[in-house]
Amino acid sequence: MKTYPIKFSGISSLILASLVVMQTSYAGPVSETVYYTTYNGGGQDVWKAVMSYTGNGNMGNGTFSVGVPTNLAVTPGSDGIVMNPNNNQLLIGGQGTGNIYQVPTSGGSYTTLAAGMGTFEITVDPTGNTVYGGGSEGGSGQFTAVPINPVGSPTVLNVTGSSNSVTHITFYSGLPSGTAFYTSTSAGGTFGTINLSTGVTTAIATGVPYSHGMIFDPFTGDLIMSGGDQLTQINPNTDAVISSITFAGNNLDQGSVDGKGHLFWADNNGDLAFIDYSNTGLIGSSANFTSDNFLAYQLDDLAPIVGEGRTGNTVPEPGTLMLLGMGIAGLLVLRIRGQS
Repeated sequence: MKTYPIKFSGISSLILASLVVMQTSYAGPVSETVYYTTYNGGGQDVWKAVMSYTGNGNMGNGTFSVGVPTNLAVTPGSDGIVMNPNNNQLLIGGQGTGNIYQVPTSGGSYTTLAAGMGTFEITVDPTGNTVYGGGSEGGSGQFTAVPINPVGSPTVLNVTGSSNSVTHITFYSGLPSGTAFYTSTSAGGTFGTINLSTGVTTAIATGVPYSHGMIFDPFTGDLIMSGGDQLTQINPNTDAVISSITFAGNNLDQGSVDGKGHLFWADNNGDLAFIDYSNTGLIGSSANFTSDNFLAYQLDDLAPIVGEGRTGNTVPEPGTLMLLGMGIAGLLVLRIRGQS
């Protein structure tokens, strides 16, 4: 836990206590139930398993292990996976079937939502009312918006502008309303922004390897992106690359973070990459604990653990934590002045 000495007569300990809110570190044991898909299609496609970590965030300390997987559903197709925040069921991108499938987290029969196109990686918007799906893994120049609260007919838009296809969409509060980040693997490796009402794309970077999977990380306030064997951390305000790491031999697809400095990422070859960067804030730091354990053949995507597409386990963004800490400090100062 990082702390900074502040020397104000009579209130230093109280101010320091409030600043702990801004500098919380989450190094230590982790146990998460992770939901994931395999892409074999028409087989046992939707799964869950408990991931356990015993270390303190330092390289070489502790172990990471994967529990026995539990199959939840057999769907006609499977790729992207998120949670429907309105009913806490899983939503599965149905690949070329033209549908999205909804699966209970306890397993059992699925229900079908029409997507209007072949849908691969999917993302729930911040309102929880719409799930967006990209089609570029199937060679499509379109993306879809499917209402889920309540369920309704999909809206399919053509992708134009800098890119003519979308792989993944990620929301960030710093972007204008109705705009999101996108990746496009089949557009020569492109990362940029997309207008969700018109489908017009604006490239930020082209010819980059990290143009496939993408998530917003509330722990660092950065984007974490993937492509090939590389994971990359990007500042969403400046679009600058902050850190990166290579998992040699992997084909990294989509992953998740827990908002506490721990990353889980799917490799299509079957491995699950794990990083504890809670002490460093940089996914590529050589001081981090990392592992690359086998999870499942034809491993595809992991469901979010925090943020859009996951409820009941949210972590404030760093800016929110800072404002909270400053607010607490201010209240303490006023309280002490009133007592003097």
